[in-house]
Amino acid sequence: MSKTVVQYTARRVTHETSLPIGEVLARLDKEINKPGGGPPLFRLLREAKDRTELEEGLNALTQGRDFVYFADSAYHRWLNTYFGTTGTPQTYVYVLGNPLIAQTMLQHDLSGALHIPPRILVTEEADAPGTRIVYDDPASTIPVPRSAGESVYAELQGAAETLSEKLEELVQTIIRQDQA
Repeated sequence: MSKTVVQYTARRVTHETSLPIGEVLARLDKEINKPGGGPPLFRLLREAKDRTELEEGLNALTQGRDFVYFADSAYHRWLNTYFGTTGTPQTYVYVLGNPLIAQTMLQHDLSGALHIPPRILVTEEADAPGTRIVYDDPASTIPVPRSAGESVYAELQGAAETLSEKLEELVQTIIRQDQA
């Protein structure tokens, strides 16, 4: 019996926009195909018979984009219920991802599944108009050495950096001010 503890430092990324939360969520839902994700995604992951069926199904769900919707939770709702209030800023945590991207990391280290699929927090500003989007940078949370002093597999680091870039592109897309 053994126990290993590895300390690591993660990067938290926060974007702020003057866009109202409803607009940000509508854009996010569109970008990750919320209507087509969730239960249909889980059904595909459970029932696909081979790699081709899995890839074709995932490509259909992502609709040419990088991510698809897994799930979300409205934290403000249960917090308001718990505290008997109504003033908690709207706060959602979304789980989104793409198993085709995930496999590029998980093939090197299954413990990356602790942070795959990624999660993002979308919350309305409490004291000003606008919205904050917060996520932990996958390149800082996924490639963690298995033990102190051990290096991270270069392919895992590269794949996690690619995921970070894609996540940043998604956030930039949903907060872009010049969208009609």
